[in-house]
Amino acid sequence: MSKHPQVVSAAQARDEVRDYIAQELGIEPESIQMRVAFNRELPWVDGKSRPCFLVEWAEPNGRDGVAIAGPYTYNFFELTRQEAYELGPVNAWRQHLINLYAGCELVVHARLTQPLSDAPDPVRLSVIQSALQERTNWRIGVNIQLREFLRLGTQEYYIFDGHWLWNPNYRYSSVKGFIPIGEKTLFELPKQAYIPITNMSPFEPIPAVGEDGAYPGQLTGFIAVKDNQILEINEPQPYIRLLYNKLAMYYVLGREHGPFQIEQGVAS
Repeated sequence: MSKHPQVVSAAQARDEVRDYIAQELGIEPESIQMRVAFNRELPWVDGKSRPCFLVEWAEPNGRDGVAIAGPYTYNFFELTRQEAYELGPVNAWRQHLINLYAGCELVVHARLTQPLSDAPDPVRLSVIQSALQERTNWRIGVNIQLREFLRLGTQEYYIFDGHWLWNPNYRYSSVKGFIPIGEKTLFELPKQAYIPITNMSPFEPIPAVGEDGAYPGQLTGFIAVKDNQILEINEPQPYIRLLYNKLAMYYVLGREHGPFQIEQGVAS
């Protein structure tokens, strides 16, 4: 992340991103190709309207990516340009990147200004992990491990590595959701430490895509929890899930709090 005086023009945005990429990669700035793909003044997290520039870049050896210049400059080194395009139609992929950008700002600001923002309370963490793995629920979290934690004001965000298993003692109704079958609801999990998950639950009927954008029994990559509530991600496309798996905390916070909204019918 680079914090410089406010970027207010496309030319400044190109120069700012070029210098940032060149410094990070150790290459000559003049060798980097640049294109401003989006340019609009939008409301920022401080409530003020700020110019925002989404810049595509490419270096001579073929590496490329996307960066955003505005209140600060950030490059998504985790994503190639092609991966960014696969996030959806033109304004959809821009919106996703801008949400990630806002989430990045929120994370960095919290870590710089709040003491112990990355240190979860062990008791609350244990309670949440136990709740995710409760074997009488309609879905059971397995292979659960805390990846990231952030305290944002009074709210706590947890990103867990883990997957969902669908409890076979429940059936699915499109009207009522998951309903217990008889009195037994306890799911006897396999004894091995790491439980393998397949891409689809073997139980019928197959339910609609649920929380975290995945079918129960499907690989999810991460499970997001705000305070003690599971956050619904609802991004079923595999490539979106794969990309956001690299930037889970930024994505969750940007989606929750990000102020930027691009009108879907407007192209730049």
